[in-house]
Amino acid sequence: MATLVGSCYCGNITVNVTTDVKPAEMTPRLCDCDFCTAHGIEWVSTPNAALEIEIQNEAAINLYSQGSESARFWICQRCGVVPAVTCDIEGHRKGAVNKRAMIDRDAFPATEPVSPKNLPPEEKKARWDNKWIDTVTVKDCWDVGL
Repeated sequence: MATLVGSCYCGNITVNVTTDVKPAEMTPRLCDCDFCTAHGIEWVSTPNAALEIEIQNEAAINLYSQGSESARFWICQRCGVVPAVTCDIEGHRKGAVNKRAMIDRDAFPATEPVSPKNLPPEEKKARWDNKWIDTVTVKDCWDVGL
């Protein structure tokens, strides 16, 4: 079991992914939605993993939903980096991390484009349910009902 570590630029939002899957076996996805395109985000995930999102200053984060409002992007208000995304699917929180926020970002293979932009919310959630990290916890953060 290995832990992949990442964070926003200032360290306010830290992400830790615990998994048996090596970074070289996780192909990052370049989402075509307007938000991800504007931020240059490359999402990385594997279902058989655990993601811990740790917040240092909860007043300096923003949970942003756009488009279908199905996913919630964890944005640091101090440095503007988006290290993670989460979505609740049938009462179970799933997530992915931004490859560009990971310390060992060069260990991942080349990014492949994906096109969920025009999918209906149900199809997006079905896709995420199969690809995103299966266990997500938020440490040292208030409960915002997400």
